[in-house]
Amino acid sequence: MPSTETSACKQNQRCTKQIAILITKGDKMFKNMLNKTHTKSVKYGIIVFLALIALELIAYFGFLINLPNFYHKYALWILYLDISIATLGMSIYYMMTHRSKAPCMTGMMIGMTVGMQVGMMIGAVVGATNGYFTGAMTGMVLGSIGGTLAGFTSKSTMSWLQGLMSGIMGGTMGPMISVMMYTDHLVVFMPFYILLNVILLIGFMKMYYEEMVDDNRELVHRNIDMLTFMSACIIATFILVIIMVYGPKSGLFAL
Repeated sequence: MPSTETSACKQNQRCTKQIAILITKGDKMFKNMLNKTHTKSVKYGIIVFLALIALELIAYFGFLINLPNFYHKYALWILYLDISIATLGMSIYYMMTHRSKAPCMTGMMIGMTVGMQVGMMIGAVVGATNGYFTGAMTGMVLGSIGGTLAGFTSKSTMSWLQGLMSGIMGGTMGPMISVMMYTDHLVVFMPFYILLNVILLIGFMKMYYEEMVDDNRELVHRNIDMLTFMSACIIATFILVIIMVYGPKSGLFAL
């Protein structure tokens, strides 16, 4: 009898170990899948950036080259716009493909980051070509919409209010930077400004993974295909370029 009990105990231990190994492998596979999605978001962002550059080159040599001083006035700022759209797009894409209800503080951070970064980056670029009014209106509207929608990741009202407030602040602060530094080495300043904002957005994706995705069994995965993502980015860029070229300009920027 003791030998029978001992063999049964050993079998139970082996079964327990095998179950533990399977659970560990399952967790690793789950995390690898999430890491692949993270990589997928970055890859989509790079592809969109290159696609925007290619389309804009076609448009430039097709008809935009006939506009007076188009290259000198807009080329650099359209490049910064492309970087902004691609990096903002990949961050929002990652957030939209991993949906779950966030705690209040996490929701506030998500709303604040999206609202502030959309407003600051887009507002600064449009403000550099059109002046404060057009830059502030564009950045504030887009930042407020983005921040408010991102804030709805939480059930708390404070989250979307934080997103709305950050969109208003970022949308008016972005073009303020461009206008205030317009005659004071703005061209030298902007690469550092854009780079730091890109680093911030990559950090936002990491934060979103840690707070919302990792070990979250209530996580809902949504599939957004490449064509849909790219189309949204191209449409947004097209509208913003039209605003930059044909939108209202302040006195100094109309020259």
